[in-house]
Amino acid sequence: MKLPRWTIAASFPIAIVAAALIAAVPARAAEPRPWLCRDKPVFSSNQPMTYDATMQGSGHWTMIFMRFDPSGGHDGFTIFDSRDVVGQVTGSLERGQWYAVGMYREGGSWVCAGQAQENRQFVHGIVRDLCYGTEGGSCDVKLIVRENGHGAP
Repeated sequence: MKLPRWTIAASFPIAIVAAALIAAVPARAAEPRPWLCRDKPVFSSNQPMTYDATMQGSGHWTMIFMRFDPSGGHDGFTIFDSRDVVGQVTGSLERGQWYAVGMYREGGSWVCAGQAQENRQFVHGIVRDLCYGTEGGSCDVKLIVRENGHGAP
């Protein structure tokens, strides 16, 4: 069926108004979406852990701890803990495998950190010692994950 030209021409302004209304609705991107980040450092322990995230740079940062379950969450990832990093933040994690994603706020959106840098020096009780930055090699947030009962925090 062929539509008259005036019908197509009349629907064009309606489409523009609809697109403008959709664009005016606040995007959910204002919330962090760590499962979309390419770099998701993973760590695990057979006992409970504590973490200590310390701001070493500037900006608005958050650390997000996730687990992977193919049947749940976002692309299989489920967020279990999320903390804004202001000064120093401490928390605890159950035993098992975890993914730690650093994200920072830029112009009203959450941006994934550059590739996390790891301090590979062995220290008894330290599960992971990572630095997150706006780009690889920088260290705006330092994350140390310890087995419970091994030093601070």
